[in-house]
This record gives sequence, structure tokens and C-alpha cells, in this order.
Amino acid sequence: METTKSIKEIKGVKGEEKKRLKGYKLCYIDDIPLTYWDYTPEAKAYRETEEWKEQDRLREEKFHREGHMSSDDSEFGYYANPILRRGSDSQDYPNPEYIEGVQEYYAYFTPIDLDEQWGDDWDDYPYEYNAEAPYDSKHEEKDENGNWKEYEIIKVPFYVDSWKVYFPKEWGHDGNSPFCVRDINAGAVAWVYYAGQDGKSGKGSVAIHAGTNPFEFIEKIEKINND
Repeated sequence: METTKSIKEIKGVKGEEKKRLKGYKLCYIDDIPLTYWDYTPEAKAYRETEEWKEQDRLREEKFHREGHMSSDDSEFGYYANPILRRGSDSQDYPNPEYIEGVQEYYAYFTPIDLDEQWGDDWDDYPYEYNAEAPYDSKHEEKDENGNWKEYEIIKVPFYVDSWKVYFPKEWGHDGNSPFCVRDINAGAVAWVYYAGQDGKSGKGSVAIHAGTNPFEFIEKIEKINND
């Protein structure tokens, strides 16, 4: 399970909830994309028609019968309808989660130990072109029904107001960092590094490493933004 909490929400928690969140650890940071890919309104509407549902049922039957299926199989005219022709049934839309100068990044926090937390391609580098958001389950843990036991990942949108801030993806050559997520979470480099006002001496610098809890993270982000 993934839960998004704003900085304001986290700063406002008290008591047992604050104690609980203090046990969460920074494990991943990613950009909030400016756009998202989705079906057009016309394509969504067509997918609710009886014609579509019947074609979908026939396609599923054929897949189970033959073991393969092409998305543009002429037998069912998947793209015969002009709304559904390849490249015309989906498009980019502005992402409401991206707000310039307010929230441009996501910080992810896990309740489990960093060496147990995993995600797609967390052992591949450069991480910025391979890694995905953290998993919310451990494969060795199952519930009473035999399903993978889920835990909560906290996702915090944030913004850093400084050109002096460096993320791990910016330490490298030719546009590629030398790090995978496992390296970063093992302490090879800070997830966020602020070089200070002069950007050189390190005076007033701020480093946010993996394992930082949400309250410490917010405190340091605000320190950077207020410097």
C-alpha cells in the first residue's frame, strides 16, 4: 500500500502516529512527471460500450485457446474503430500532482530496514534510468491467505528551491550517475546534498541520507529552502 502525505500533514501529526512515522526511513527519491499517459475521453467511453465488451470477451477466449494474441488482430478489429487506432486512443495530459515551485519530487519512506527494502532494478545503474518506486511487500512474507504481506510506503511530495542542490543522478559523467539505489541506500552518497550558499566551501551544507525519517527530512528541506 502506498500513501501520499503532504509536508503539512506530517508536521501536524502527534502522539502515537508521530511515533509510528518516526520509524519510517527515506529509501528513494524520484521526479514528479510533468505529464501522464492516459486514454482519451472518447476511448474511455468506447470501452464502456457493449461492442467493446463483446470484442474484449472474444479476444480473451482466443488468447486462452491459442496462447497468444496480437493487439491489432484483424479478426476482432481492435483498431478498426478510428478512436482506437494505434497512437490515437491515448495522449499526454498535464499531471496535477506536479506543481512548479511547490512539489516537483517524491520522497519515499519505508517502515522496514533499508537492506530489506527493494524495488524494480534497484541493483542496476545508473539508477535514474532503471529504478522504479519501492515495493510494498517482501516476497518471503505471506498472510494467512497465501498472499504477499503488504506494508505501507509513505510518499511525500516536496520541492527544493536552490540550484545548489544535488541529487545522486547529478554525480557522474556523460549524463549517467555511477549509482544504483542499493548503493545510495547503503550510504554511498546522500539522496539530497545542498552545498551551502556559496556552493563551494561546504559552509552551511545539508546532506539528507537514506534512512532519514520524514520529520528530519522535512526539517532539512525547509532549512535548504530558507537558506
